[in-house]
Amino acid sequence: MPDDERPARYPFSFRGDLLAPELAESAAHRPIRRVRTNTGTDAWLVTGHEQVRSVLRDRRFSLTLTSDPWMPRQDPLIPPLSVTDVRTHCENAGLLQELFRGVGPHQEYLTPTRVQEIAAGLLGTFLAGEQPGDLADGFIMPLSRALTMELLGLDPAGCPDNDTLFQIFRTGPDSQLVVPASWALAQEWMLERLPALRTDGDGLLGRLIALSDASGALSEEEVADLFVFLLISQFGNPATFLGAATVGLMRHPEVLDRLRADPALLPRAVDELLRWTVFLGDALPRNAREDVLFYGVLVREGDLVLVSTDAANYDPRVFPDPHRLDIDRPPGPHLRFSDGRHRCPGGPVARMQAAETLRVLLGRTTDLRLAVPADEIEWHRYYAVTLPVSVPVRWTADGAPAGPVSGTDGRGGR
Repeated sequence: MPDDERPARYPFSFRGDLLAPELAESAAHRPIRRVRTNTGTDAWLVTGHEQVRSVLRDRRFSLTLTSDPWMPRQDPLIPPLSVTDVRTHCENAGLLQELFRGVGPHQEYLTPTRVQEIAAGLLGTFLAGEQPGDLADGFIMPLSRALTMELLGLDPAGCPDNDTLFQIFRTGPDSQLVVPASWALAQEWMLERLPALRTDGDGLLGRLIALSDASGALSEEEVADLFVFLLISQFGNPATFLGAATVGLMRHPEVLDRLRADPALLPRAVDELLRWTVFLGDALPRNAREDVLFYGVLVREGDLVLVSTDAANYDPRVFPDPHRLDIDRPPGPHLRFSDGRHRCPGGPVARMQAAETLRVLLGRTTDLRLAVPADEIEWHRYYAVTLPVSVPVRWTADGAPAGPVSGTDGRGGR
């Protein structure tokens, strides 16, 4: 095979504020292409919006099979089935409907007012510090941790620090060295928390463990694994969104000015930012259950299929001028929360957290700006989700009091 026809190494980039040019080109012109993964095996990369939705809705492309050690995979680590197919795990244990309610639009565990209180307390502490300050370490990570503990109903005492939790997202060359150890620490801590959740848990996990005990379908270790998965999922979502979204907004000060002047635009702006920001540091994997003729391409049984929802969100056939951050863009079918049977149920909570956090951040600063050029911001490499290593910023505070709120420190290290 000629050099220019060899599969390109994937992933192409780890930035959250700029889609890799290779993904943009693929979405526009090559919605299905061959790539080479971190394991050195070849896979089909799917990037077009229509094609991505088709894979995610077609049960011939299996998520469960990605836990089979004999299947090709994108990273060296083999994910356990209890983590890979959480939906089926919860369904079998009678937890699925409660989980959907607990992160749905009518959940009562984390209210908009409470998000504002937690964000205001942590932001007040950050703004009282020296400039330039690191928005990622000083605000985004502590906030993500605090919101997660509030939603799940967890006492954060003794919880592994932010660095350890984030290490669970590691992919690529070193994942086998760090992920099992980090997961074991989180699982051990969660096992210690289960008795308290049974007796006085008033958050989502308290309700889920009561249902799990009633069904008897899960062992203690399986319950702990499920709860650790929910912990890192809820922790990772606001962290990745806010990391990329704040950098993106500071690259577009005219959008920041509009949102400060008219906070009613925030829900639409959040929806556009969910489309525009790059969430995945790898791809959503599937394995073909059988031979599938897919948009003219023969995908063989067992083939690894990698789905880039980020690229699909930049498909110009669905989102005209996709690289433009346009908060006036009509709502469109972006795939930030995936699609099909395994669509993330936490979209309503994620949108609410994002809108209320940005409301506080913009309301407490009149001039939030990057302290370095955007291209000098370093992003973590080889993680399943994107996150900046640091976001150096300067600001002018509006003078409003914003002291810490009791119980919302949320730092836990990085």
